[in-house]
Amino acid sequence: MHLDYQQLVKENAELKEIIALLEQDQLIAYQVQHGLLPTNLAEFSGFRLNYLLQPALHLSGDFLDFWSPQPNKLFFYIADVAGSGSASALVTILLKYLLKKYTSQGELSPATLCSKVNEDLLVMGLKKHLTLVLGCIDTPTKQLTYTLAAHLPVPLMVNDGEAKPLEGEGLPVGLFPGATYKDYTCIFPKQGCLCMASDGVLEVLLGKGLQARQIEWQQLVAATGGDIKTLLQRLANCTVGWPDDVTLMTLSGC
Repeated sequence: MHLDYQQLVKENAELKEIIALLEQDQLIAYQVQHGLLPTNLAEFSGFRLNYLLQPALHLSGDFLDFWSPQPNKLFFYIADVAGSGSASALVTILLKYLLKKYTSQGELSPATLCSKVNEDLLVMGLKKHLTLVLGCIDTPTKQLTYTLAAHLPVPLMVNDGEAKPLEGEGLPVGLFPGATYKDYTCIFPKQGCLCMASDGVLEVLLGKGLQARQIEWQQLVAATGGDIKTLLQRLANCTVGWPDDVTLMTLSGC
């Protein structure tokens, strides 16, 4: 009995050591992932980025970026990788790398970029897929070209007190070989604000069913003008923790 107890003490100490090492690895991975996020409140040619990315744990399957690979071109995206933990977080880092690589090689449309990333993920055999909103603004003309890849909630353009969903649809990225994506275009309103979020926000809304929660989200964005600080104050349960990764992202004229 004494020997069994000593063995239990030893195994417990070893388990605690393993857990401590895992927590340290998670913290380092978080620092790497967090360090790859764009500067908040960054501005480029009359547009400003504002965001909040709140992981449910250390690492996030959500990610976003905002960059200008060519003069007068502003790219941005918000992505949500299926699942959670280290594997999903690594895919967010890979996504950033791939999009930066392809946009540095020439002028490719959001739909073309989506197709390239889709094939890359499938060839790598990662068995990970993601939803995505990927857009490009021609800053002199304010023309927004974007593609949607099964991302929910649908991005909302806030203007004159209304929040209207962007039109379009598309398949997830990294799930279907040969998937095609479509470019949609519109003019970014002079005083407009494009409000995007990951599906974690839908989990804290009170509506019954996906459609009801999307309508509730649209009404909430319209009522707050898409202001992230106000949205956080209005979201249910946000003070007691998030059940999933939550990302809020706005792109607005400045």
